[in-house]
Amino acid sequence: MNRSNYIFVFLLCVALFSCNKQSPQLPSNKVIVVNSKANTMLAINQDLAAKEDSLLNILVKTKYNSFSKSDMGCWYKIEQPGKGKKINDKSVCSFSYKLILTNGKVVESGKNQVTIGKNQIVNGLEESMKLLREGDSATIIIPWYLGYGMKGKEPKIPPYTSIIYQIRISE
Repeated sequence: MNRSNYIFVFLLCVALFSCNKQSPQLPSNKVIVVNSKANTMLAINQDLAAKEDSLLNILVKTKYNSFSKSDMGCWYKIEQPGKGKKINDKSVCSFSYKLILTNGKVVESGKNQVTIGKNQIVNGLEESMKLLREGDSATIIIPWYLGYGMKGKEPKIPPYTSIIYQIRISE
């Protein structure tokens, strides 16, 4: 190999290895601020949610039979299957419901109509309804963090309280 071939191979190698795009870097005058209070609160809430999940798991095993757990974390059982369309985002759903605390106390009942995806009801109920069809009757157990959360819905639902919905979706 002559000298020009070595130079060509060298330049080819340099060209191949220098094509990597350099990752962006923070300017030297920018500092990443770590919010330790936020990180602490996040860790505490994750621990509380994990404890609630284990308590609901025990509740389902001892008091309720044949419940399934959704990907989101709610427990549900279709008591009576319907024959209507599957519920999805943008579905307009009319349903009757009974809202029960995990101690068995009924705190609310009634009828409601919502458009799925518009955040008109608690997140856990909305996501659980997407597992159902028009005409279904179901029982849904919603952990506090997917229900009324840290604030609750005073005076009926205390803070950090998981809830149970018995619903029937109209056809």
